[in-house]
Amino acid sequence: MSRWRIILVTVLIAVPLLGMAGAGSYFLLKAGLSFYVWWPLAGCMFLGYVLAWYWQSKRMLLRPVDSVPPLHWTDRDHEAWKLVKARADQAAKFSSDQLSQFQFYIDAAQSMAIELADFYHPKVKDPIGALTIPEILAVIELASHDMAQLVDQYLPGGHLLTVNDWRRAKQVSDWYQTANNIYWLVSAVFSPLNTGIRYSASKLGMSRPLQLLQQNLFTWFYTAYVHRLGSYLIDLHSGRLRVGARRYQELLKGMSASSSLPTVDGDAADQISRVTLTVLGQVKAGKSSLINALLGEQRAQTDVLPATDNITRYELQPPGIPTRLTILDTVGYGHSGPREDQLRATEEAARQSDLLLLVVQARNPARKADLAMLQSLEKWFASKPELKMPPILGVMTHIDLLSPAMEWSPPYDWANPQRTKELQIRDAWATLQEQLGQHLVGIVPVCTAPGKVYGGQEALLPGLMGYLDEARAVAMLRCLRAEVNTGKVRKVFQQLLETGAQTARILWESALKPKA
Repeated sequence: MSRWRIILVTVLIAVPLLGMAGAGSYFLLKAGLSFYVWWPLAGCMFLGYVLAWYWQSKRMLLRPVDSVPPLHWTDRDHEAWKLVKARADQAAKFSSDQLSQFQFYIDAAQSMAIELADFYHPKVKDPIGALTIPEILAVIELASHDMAQLVDQYLPGGHLLTVNDWRRAKQVSDWYQTANNIYWLVSAVFSPLNTGIRYSASKLGMSRPLQLLQQNLFTWFYTAYVHRLGSYLIDLHSGRLRVGARRYQELLKGMSASSSLPTVDGDAADQISRVTLTVLGQVKAGKSSLINALLGEQRAQTDVLPATDNITRYELQPPGIPTRLTILDTVGYGHSGPREDQLRATEEAARQSDLLLLVVQARNPARKADLAMLQSLEKWFASKPELKMPPILGVMTHIDLLSPAMEWSPPYDWANPQRTKELQIRDAWATLQEQLGQHLVGIVPVCTAPGKVYGGQEALLPGLMGYLDEARAVAMLRCLRAEVNTGKVRKVFQQLLETGAQTARILWESALKPKA
């Protein structure tokens, strides 16, 4: 629709409304009823302004987008996010005039980009200079796309708003104030006393809430702008945008639990649609029995695939969940101890996993080997700030052997113990929590003995499902890193081949072209 048609339609709709409003105001004024009619109408407007201001101050009217960091961010990214939040929290300090200027947003973007670059590369003299042009363009593309959706969703007619319209917004506001003042002057000629009372009420009760609402709307928009741009700048400096904006969005969709699995393609994306679960533990902790309990009746439908000489791999598709689990059964450590190559294989499997199960025997108080394994993994991931350490869920096995050993009548409510067995399970859980709890996201008591299987399907498997989103985030970061590293050389060769083919085509066409 052309602009003159929009203006014509707007005028044709507005003229009758304004005409009726003017005629009605004149009638009320002549009848001496304007003073009495004005107050209820002013009260409604005042109540609307106050409610809008109150709901916005409580973030119940327009909530800033992406105030919660994405799940795939690392600890370093969370620290960087604090800088972004601190900048967004300063929005209330800026005036409406500042927040209505395009240059203000450009300056804020440049300042934030430099601040985050210095955070991620404190020892580099020019951290911005090391970025590639496609990475910078990816930030602009992603942030622009999100802000366009924001304006389209929350601003009526926002898709028709031009730069000139934005610039004229302040002028229109000034014109409105001027016209409003003229209205009060004219009214004062006919009814000075009533006009004076209404003018005072308007300034004290209506103008101030309107100004606050306008300021809050600007603040909301600026906060959303800083959050979205800052989020992508963090992804930029973390190296995750080297795959390009389109590929990055595809992998994010693949990480989502609600998305269908075929939304992304490629080996890396296929890994995100799967979750690799590695089972760790000391010798005779009950790892293999635990895996059997997890597989349950589906064991006959499960593929058993040898991964290495020291690791066995199982494939499991839990019912009703769009995620396939790859379970790695590793060699036990501790006690007599495995060979050095076996221990390295276990550690490497854990580093390449999305979710870890630490199997611990309830009656075995020796936990030093487990602690050493957890600390070794934490040290390795601390040296790789671009990666995210997978969540580790503790599994306490052999609870059937706790006193009284001859008793076994599940289910056991060990969280609110009444029976002796329940008390023993709770005490064993508390001991494990004290020893290793700071390294684990939770501890689940189970029994995997034949004929006594309990806790696997009832508690452990549902508990694992609760960490699938975080596991996919771990997988995404690892796959992004692998794709960036393997794609650099491949991309150069593809570009060289395409350039060569284009050059050959031009030369061939030039050779066939008849000479003048």
